[in-house]
Amino acid sequence: MNIVFILVVVGLVAYAMLKKLNPQATLLLAGLALLAFSQMQGLAPILPEGKGTGLMFFDLWQKFADITNVRLSKVGLTLVSIAGVSTYLTHIGASQAMVRMTSRPIMAIKNPYALLAIMLVFVFFLYIFITGATSLSLLLMGTLYPVMRNAGISARTAIATIVIPTAWEFGPGQMNAVIGAEAINVNVMDFVINHQSIVQLVLLAVIPFVNILWQRHCDRKDGYNPADDRGKYLAEGDDHPQQAPAYYAFMPVIPFVLLFGFSDMVISSIRMNIPIAMMTTISICMVVDALTLRSVAKAFDNFTAWLNGTGMIFGSVLTLMLAAEFFSAGLTSAGAISGLINFAEGMSLGPVGITVVFSLFILLAAFITGSGNAPVMAFIPIVPMIAENFGVNPLMALIPILYAAGIGRTISPVAGVVITVAGMGKITPLDVVRRTFVPMITSIILVLITSVIMYV
Repeated sequence: MNIVFILVVVGLVAYAMLKKLNPQATLLLAGLALLAFSQMQGLAPILPEGKGTGLMFFDLWQKFADITNVRLSKVGLTLVSIAGVSTYLTHIGASQAMVRMTSRPIMAIKNPYALLAIMLVFVFFLYIFITGATSLSLLLMGTLYPVMRNAGISARTAIATIVIPTAWEFGPGQMNAVIGAEAINVNVMDFVINHQSIVQLVLLAVIPFVNILWQRHCDRKDGYNPADDRGKYLAEGDDHPQQAPAYYAFMPVIPFVLLFGFSDMVISSIRMNIPIAMMTTISICMVVDALTLRSVAKAFDNFTAWLNGTGMIFGSVLTLMLAAEFFSAGLTSAGAISGLINFAEGMSLGPVGITVVFSLFILLAAFITGSGNAPVMAFIPIVPMIAENFGVNPLMALIPILYAAGIGRTISPVAGVVITVAGMGKITPLDVVRRTFVPMITSIILVLITSVIMYV
């Protein structure tokens, strides 16, 4: 009975996501149903004994209030500060300046397929500093995409190469990395540099070559000849309305420099965290912007973009995170997570087996929903549970789960980034998915193998 109800609820959630119903409302309703079912069936109380309100319906919303208080106090300000700075840097033209400066060497590459490897690594580098898969891809579609087309790279290959690196949620500015590090009580810079970077180096050593082989195979199958387009397209992007001086290109790097510079690896006497780094960055950038524009009033007007970015992230990602965690609490109360772990133990899968199962499950969830954040937010509580039940390093489960979410989004035809770039490139989302599928499946295999080798 319990399993049937859980499967029905999860199935309805997946169906609602496919129908593009509001994800926050969907997850909240599912969480309400699971928590109420758990209490009525005597599986688990909604609130601890003595903490109830006296009415089950009110207890459900008290549970949501408790989750909101805990989550916002831990990662709320972090995510809000990241989004605000990212939006502000795009508004003043700093992100565009960084792309313009770093894209110039690409123009010198003559072999279109050799360019793919360089381009993929280049986009990955940008994604560390310009967070947000859709926003970065939009930026690159107006700047590097014409450059790649001019070099003789097909539309489908160019778009796939832009999208693929956005599957790798790497760096202290990535929300999934922040949430993951918080879940296991690890400093985000320590997590990124000492753990995630090893997996990422493996991906960067292999996937560019996989991408070359796969895209060349697909181009030949489509009958595409690079010589037909070489020199046909003019480089674009320098007419962006927010033209900024070249030195603005260094602004997106400031948070990373601060986080790395004031860490245990460099200067340990000064403590630095993400909100401090982001607010320091915005302070420096506003001073530079005011001096450049010779107007404090204009610099203050540009600060409105920071406010808009913080509001946007609260209204989208943070509310989604809270709804997803509420849904996760319902799954936990109903016994779904412990049931999966018990099933894995009964099947003698062991820590490696269950890590693979949960990673593939989250990849599937990201594929269905088109979101890389929602599955991580919903299922991140399983990481400490896996570590406790199997006595293993939580990083063995955490790293594949974080990568699986981004990879699942990148092969999803309903993902915002896929739909957006497909429309701009005048191809279908399925065309994009066909080109990203093999590099992405290779990525998850490499992540799982590397994580197992590192932490078993």
